[in-house]
Amino acid sequence: MSVLEHQYREAVAGITSPGSLDEKILQYARQFKPARSDNLWLSKAASSGAAVAIVVLLIHPAQYLGALTPSLHPADASRQRPLTNWQQEPTHPAPAVDPWFHLRSQVEAGSYVELCHVWRRQQRGSVSEKLPRDLESKARKHCRLLP
Repeated sequence: MSVLEHQYREAVAGITSPGSLDEKILQYARQFKPARSDNLWLSKAASSGAAVAIVVLLIHPAQYLGALTPSLHPADASRQRPLTNWQQEPTHPAPAVDPWFHLRSQVEAGSYVELCHVWRRQQRGSVSEKLPRDLESKARKHCRLLP
């Protein structure tokens, strides 16, 4: 707990209300009564109608038809589980091998010698594959300093 939280809790603990004020508030709260409803019969009719609707939904035999249907045709697997394969599994692309992984790992380690050799060969036109954009920008930045 921080110092500010501790100071706050001490300050709050010191605040108390007088007992006479608490009694006045309690007496004032006891004077409140719920408002009488003029539509008492309408309220009872609505609640009983909702209760009847719930009972009808729970007892109605239509909800049990789906539970009993698969037992009628046990040999047919498609009827027992109609939604087993409703969604195709997502296909994940196969991870491609990075041809520049070795060179990137050396650059991340802080060694720019091989990167500079490849970059110079590319500048001369003797390399068929061009460096990726990130390696090329690092080569421009660091290879001017190295021989």
